[in-house]
Amino acid sequence: MSGAIRSRTGAVDLSEVVGSALERMSRILAGHRVAVDLAAGLPMVDIDAVLIEQALFNLLDNAGKYAPAGSLITVRGREDGGFVRIEVLDEGGGIPPEDVERIFDKFYRVHAQDRQRAGTGLGLAICRGFVEAMGGTVTAGNRRDRSGAVFTLTLPRAADLSGYEEEAAA
Repeated sequence: MSGAIRSRTGAVDLSEVVGSALERMSRILAGHRVAVDLAAGLPMVDIDAVLIEQALFNLLDNAGKYAPAGSLITVRGREDGGFVRIEVLDEGGGIPPEDVERIFDKFYRVHAQDRQRAGTGLGLAICRGFVEAMGGTVTAGNRRDRSGAVFTLTLPRAADLSGYEEEAAA
């Protein structure tokens, strides 16, 4: 996917993107509990809002497929230096260690017998392509506090806009 995606980046309020992705996912995640934990004062990020919304949609869809009904799916956002990290955490069985990197390969799927919805194996590859096209990263791992997976998007923080805001107010 390298070079195939042209993103239109700009300063975006991540809470709006998260809200929009969750709204699109409402029926798919209806059987789960969903929590949003975005730090107060989270800085704007330099992203293409449409592509990151789709990346979040894919991660949330994945969580819905692999986490049991009634379990909690959490979207957490924190500032980390010049970046903002968004985590999607679920309470499923986690990711087999041998699959942690391979799940981002095109057409690769982790096999789970009790899953109701099958996927194409493209969602995470697309997600990685979108995020990397904007200078970010996406990683997968297992939760340390309980059973489940955690996907982390690291997105570039938008340039300091305080001077612009002061000019606009004048």
